[in-house]
Amino acid sequence: MKPYSSQRGATLIVVMIMLLAITVLGTLAIKKGLISLNIATNSQAQQLLMQNSDAAFFNVEREANLIQSLSSSGMFGYINGAVNKDKELVFCFVGEEKEFFDINRASLMVWEAAKAAPTNNTLGMAGYCSVAATTGNFFTSGRKAVMTQIAVKFSSQSDNDPFYGMQYGTDEKGVKFEKNKPVKVFAVSIMPTLTTAKSADIDACLNAHMNEVTIPSGTTVATNSVFRQSVTDCLAGLNIPFSSQVTEYMIAQDFI
Repeated sequence: MKPYSSQRGATLIVVMIMLLAITVLGTLAIKKGLISLNIATNSQAQQLLMQNSDAAFFNVEREANLIQSLSSSGMFGYINGAVNKDKELVFCFVGEEKEFFDINRASLMVWEAAKAAPTNNTLGMAGYCSVAATTGNFFTSGRKAVMTQIAVKFSSQSDNDPFYGMQYGTDEKGVKFEKNKPVKVFAVSIMPTLTTAKSADIDACLNAHMNEVTIPSGTTVATNSVFRQSVTDCLAGLNIPFSSQVTEYMIAQDFI
């Protein structure tokens, strides 16, 4: 029979092993729970970002907004012309505003010939969403979780196809139909609260980069220039949660 003191020491070792096992199992359970929570949070964030971008396109396609959009001060009409090709008309989708688009709350971004970076202040800077702003609300809803920035562009890329935009069965010279005009609408939604990036850096992505980088022919830009990055390239580089959607519409004449 073992001495009492020896038995007491063995019990202590068994208890310590059991405590260690419980600690390890508890740590693994907490870690798994945090991973599951992180996955759930990311999924919810992406869903919320997509919903806000979808809401923007719903307003673009809303019948009540189309007439104003095609007017000379509308989101399509204002840059509908050969001299405005490759310019991006940018505005922040603010949910509390009565009008979806207002030319007074829009900015114009264009890469001018011989310039090393896009010009972003032709119409002022009011159109860009801002995280750093201390006044005004640039969020799409009162929850102040998501910002959505819209850009409209008549791209010159379609010019590479001479028949692009022609109406089937018509002759442009004989019938005098205006060519269909393809226009791209970009919607980029971000969640500033889920990132550690500086507000000024996020704002720079939104107000200093084009959605579709178009460098004028004959203009030389360094291959490592940050301005070769699109808005989404810039946001991805800062690890900012975002959603980007692009829809191309065709503006055409219609006779009843």
